[in-house]
Amino acid sequence: MTVFRRGVAGTQGQPTTPKAQVMVTIGLQELRGALGGAGHTVHEGAIPVHQVRQLACEADIIPAVLGEKGQILDLGRAKRLVTPGQRRALAHRDGGCTFPGCHVPATWSDAHHVVHWAQGGRSDLSNYALLCPRHHTWVHQHDTTADVDATGVRWRLR
Repeated sequence: MTVFRRGVAGTQGQPTTPKAQVMVTIGLQELRGALGGAGHTVHEGAIPVHQVRQLACEADIIPAVLGEKGQILDLGRAKRLVTPGQRRALAHRDGGCTFPGCHVPATWSDAHHVVHWAQGGRSDLSNYALLCPRHHTWVHQHDTTADVDATGVRWRLR
């Protein structure tokens, strides 16, 4: 899966386009973590909330306002969450996966929002950390946070 996920990478190994287009419907309160629940795909499959949050980490987000019967009332525009310049800066600062003891290189790592964007996290370097796919999943499953500064990332492991 990692090879496929990196299939949209540029010549320097940095992602240049969205990894995939997946349409998921989820309530804002569920996405923010205020409620349990799940996201729903166009094929009526359910996705656990933690997986929706992980998909949103490096996805184009197109917010849609739905009416009470699920009809689209307003459709926002996509915004890339990490810019190519930010990605290069992260590769320079982090060097690769920031999880303790991991040595996966930056080109195989994802840019992760330490404070999730749905919870008010900013899309800037002080809120990003590189994580390999394995640790990216682990961090989401365990709701782990970190301290980030100009010198790097320090994970608060429980």
